Amino acid sequence: MRRLLAAAFLLAVHAGVPAASPVPEPRAYRLAEHVYVLLGPIQHANASNQGFMINATAIIGDKGVILIDSGGSHEVGEHLARAVRRITPKPVTHVVNTHHHGDHHLGNTAFPNAVFISSEACRKLVSDTGHEWVGLMEHDIGRKLPGTKARAADVTYANGSRTEVTLQGVRIIFRVPKGSHTAGDLLVYLPDEKVLIAGDVLVNGIVPTFQDGFIRNWVQTLDEMQAMDAKHFVPGHGDVMTAAEVANLRDAISRFYAAVKDGYRKGRTESEIRATLDLSAWNKLERAYVIGRNINRAYLEAEAESFDEK
Repeated sequence: MRRLLAAAFLLAVHAGVPAASPVPEPRAYRLAEHVYVLLGPIQHANASNQGFMINATAIIGDKGVILIDSGGSHEVGEHLARAVRRITPKPVTHVVNTHHHGDHHLGNTAFPNAVFISSEACRKLVSDTGHEWVGLMEHDIGRKLPGTKARAADVTYANGSRTEVTLQGVRIIFRVPKGSHTAGDLLVYLPDEKVLIAGDVLVNGIVPTFQDGFIRNWVQTLDEMQAMDAKHFVPGHGDVMTAAEVANLRDAISRFYAAVKDGYRKGRTESEIRATLDLSAWNKLERAYVIGRNINRAYLEAEAESFDEK
């Protein structure tokens, strides 16, 4: 009888609480013999995608897998782990985080035996702000994530560095550009496969987010990407890109910043500048709601640039 009463109590407590939606399945896309991109949804974190909103890349080595980005929660990390197991029985031995935004690293704890890799700046940002990203993810998907905790990197690379390593028999170049999408971006280049995995320095089908960015550096980083001998460009969100699409993104960001800078120098307010911008292309993309924040960030950077010139 006591067990029946306890069960009834638990049912009463949870009555009316909707079950979490299943995490959407990634679309597996084979880029090379041992390189698979797991394409996720491109919408912002919400109850439908349960915080799975990125692309992860699985690089299959001799005895293990190098996973680039782990998702927005412990559960999403486990979901990606299952997707990797459908491709190969080899364990994930290394996890690389391209930057500190929670949708890219909060799944780290689903890989307890892995070595974690990031830029030095990313490791500090994950350590300092990881708990904030957990709270933001919980807010956006509408429920608590008690098993999700920030896990910072074990191995890091310094700002401006270019380091070639061999992991699991795979030749990899880790490139830490000047802060672009964030202060701690990390680019992952596979020279033998000509695949560049860029995190959110590249996005496709969504408006790039400048909130934590450095726009002039970002344009320079995109210039450097185009000078590389890559054929496949993996963005943090959206479909795999061509060199021409990278060039288009570079030009769109450059034009946007130049227009905001011109408005600043003419003494216009942010709202006045927005009225002068041609946003028709970006308004058609996912996450167009970040355009106002992007104008603010560009305005502040233009202001700082004007001080530097004095």
